[in-house]
Amino acid sequence: MLRSDAQQNRLLLLDAACDLIAEAGTDDISARDIADRAGVSSATLYRHFPSKQALIDAISVDRWERMSQWARSSRGARSPIRHITTVLDRFSRLVSDDAQFIQAAGLKVGQTPAAIRPVREVFDARFDELWRSAQAAGAVQRWADPRDAVELVGSIRSKERRAPMLATVVGGFVAPQVDVHHLLRGTPQPF
Repeated sequence: MLRSDAQQNRLLLLDAACDLIAEAGTDDISARDIADRAGVSSATLYRHFPSKQALIDAISVDRWERMSQWARSSRGARSPIRHITTVLDRFSRLVSDDAQFIQAAGLKVGQTPAAIRPVREVFDARFDELWRSAQAAGAVQRWADPRDAVELVGSIRSKERRAPMLATVVGGFVAPQVDVHHLLRGTPQPF
């Protein structure tokens, strides 16, 4: 567990790297540029990340850790289908907000870099559990696969088209009796 100041520096570095990569791409920025944008020293950057690629991977790992946390925290009184749509809504906001970073970093939907795989597996297990519960309750089509829903939502890049695209994806896997628009109206803001 990192000290609070070290955790804050790590978050500053992740945000700075994400912003700079979105603006200039991976080839045109240096570790020094990232450290300067974050307001920390290069030594601090290298204490957290041994290379620029490790920092880029950490940005993606951080996002999947958030996804896992959202999927874990969605236990409670709400229905599994409501939890699923909340997680997918948050994911679509995250991806559309980071569309320029994703493109500049060369990340591809459906291709999980090795650094992300363990965190993604934690998310997949919890999301699959929610999915099976929603299927058992009759809210999700029996033939639908949670990996498809996540992959399709992960391809949403347009902030302006995010909501209707999410409704299209959700409408494709919920059972006919589920009112998609009512379901999505109840999704909270993620941040």
